[in-house]
Amino acid sequence: MITALLGLIQRHYDSGLDDYWLPPLIKSVPDEGPVGRVSDGDVLIFACRRGEREIQLTEAFVDPEFTRFQRKFMPDLGFFPMVEYHSKFTGLPALFPAVRPPHPLGEVLSRNGLSQLRIAESEKFSHVTYYFNGRREQPHPGEEWISIPSVTSSTELHPAMRSVEIVEALIRSLDEKDYRFAVANLAAGDIFGHIPDFQAQVRCVEMIDQAVGIVADFCQRSGCCLILTADHGLLEQAYLPDGSWSLGHTRASVPFVLADPMLKGRQGALASGGSLADVAPTILKLMGFDPPGIMTGRPLIKQYVGMVDRIVLLILDGFGQGEENPRNNPIYAAETPNLDQLFRLFPHTRLQASGAAVGLAPNSSGNSETGHLTLGSGRVIIQDEVRIPAGITPDQLQRNRAFYRRIKSLPPSRGVHILFLLSPGSSHGSLDEALKLLAVLKEWGAPKVYLHAISDGRSAPRRGAVDLLLQLQEALDRLGIGEVVTVCGRGYALDRSGHYRERTKLAYEALVDGRGLGWYERL
Repeated sequence: MITALLGLIQRHYDSGLDDYWLPPLIKSVPDEGPVGRVSDGDVLIFACRRGEREIQLTEAFVDPEFTRFQRKFMPDLGFFPMVEYHSKFTGLPALFPAVRPPHPLGEVLSRNGLSQLRIAESEKFSHVTYYFNGRREQPHPGEEWISIPSVTSSTELHPAMRSVEIVEALIRSLDEKDYRFAVANLAAGDIFGHIPDFQAQVRCVEMIDQAVGIVADFCQRSGCCLILTADHGLLEQAYLPDGSWSLGHTRASVPFVLADPMLKGRQGALASGGSLADVAPTILKLMGFDPPGIMTGRPLIKQYVGMVDRIVLLILDGFGQGEENPRNNPIYAAETPNLDQLFRLFPHTRLQASGAAVGLAPNSSGNSETGHLTLGSGRVIIQDEVRIPAGITPDQLQRNRAFYRRIKSLPPSRGVHILFLLSPGSSHGSLDEALKLLAVLKEWGAPKVYLHAISDGRSAPRRGAVDLLLQLQEALDRLGIGEVVTVCGRGYALDRSGHYRERTKLAYEALVDGRGLGWYERL
């Protein structure tokens, strides 16, 4: 039973915390202390599958020269990530190979000698670099990256985030160097779309509009072509039909505006019915290049549109197109003179950014990783959310010989640990995938399996851990294997902002040393 755990979580809810910032909670036994800690000789499956948010905790476990905080290195720990999170982890036997689509937009432009710029605040920096470049960590020749530090403290969040700083840095860079193509991401919409505060969301939209106006004015003065789009829906819907907050990503289409002086007033210049996969081919066509055959997206521009010399792609994160209801749509409720003018003067259309149109399961919401990967790749890529759950079977996983042999040879004194996201579905992982892994381990005869849950608060309801843990316990009772021994918020376990000591350390020490708030159960 996990009654004590659920009560402990509820007390944190009552104090104002949500799942994202749940502190480490540890299962303990009276007179014995914490149970199920990760030890040298055990197996740890990091059952999250995205990449950038998993890097810091992975380093703490596998890097023998790790110095970010003091920790106990375990050379005989069998560490198995779900996918390769970074090229520095190439030697780790990931359960599934990473998919890196060849010849993304940045590579094509680089091969043709064009200089490029990528700029975003740190919260979304990997999206305009790693994901936009087809899951590659290094810039292409002639490509420069600029990261603006995000405000990460929940007490210091401002609706603008770094929107104005991003566009001002973008313009300075374009003034200083003749970048032929630039990508900038405004993260504020994706951050505040997850916060239950309608007026803050409206203010966020207005600050984004201010930033858009700064870029649009620059592009008009300099003769630069501005393309405005988004990666997925979120901010356009504040409430669900039952009146509760809508804080998860949506299936909304996203805008695509082609703001070039030669196209002013030509509303028929763009085709309809497109998706994010069509953006890269459109950019190449505008710049006079034929998209490579592997780009299955189609250019959105009609044949009579001429070439452009310089393009800025501005991505409004989480900025979907929703109903025109000022009581439910913060974007529609906000004062947006700059966005309104762009839509009035220049050709625009809507792009699909969710479901099968971007390689996700039908009727599933879009996300930032999928969105940027699709934008940069110019094709539909079957996403990890689809391919990995289908591959968690005994037959498929047995093909990973290192993983299979390690599990089958594990002595009874050693344990298997599954570190997973406690979510019904996310770009990082899901409860269902953890349960599928459990079923495989049971069939293979794993001696002891411990579950370490990362509470979500983003892709799942902000305070959904209690209900999800009840579902998990029911499934464990049916399977007859596995016990929950740790719960830790995503803000700690999956930090990507470099807060190793403040966040990653807390998650690591909870998993290994049992440091955290204990809930007590008798064996």
